Amino acid sequence: MTITVFPPKGSRSHALLVALQQGPATFYQACERAGFDIEDSRLEEALRHIFDHMIGGNVRLVGITYHLTAEARTALGELQPTPYCGQLAGPAYRGIPHPTTVYITRRPEGARA
Repeated sequence: MTITVFPPKGSRSHALLVALQQGPATFYQACERAGFDIEDSRLEEALRHIFDHMIGGNVRLVGITYHLTAEARTALGELQPTPYCGQLAGPAYRGIPHPTTVYITRRPEGARA
């Protein structure tokens, strides 16, 4: 039996739960939504510890994404779970975007890689 502890408002754990309320996310996506800079190694270590304990038992891991439990949604005041739609993977590139030409080439029929 897992004991669920709901984190207090203003804590890192609470901020992560609020970020996950927007929809399932990987560790990096949830941290980015919550506004945490995981490039700070001490902060990343602390956040990984929080996730290792499933944020007090309030999330579950499905594949590589974390999902809020029904109890956590209720504790956050969500009346009905919002269906999440949209893109799960966020852009990893953080540089300046620039347009680039993309060429699509098809192999002749019967050719092997």
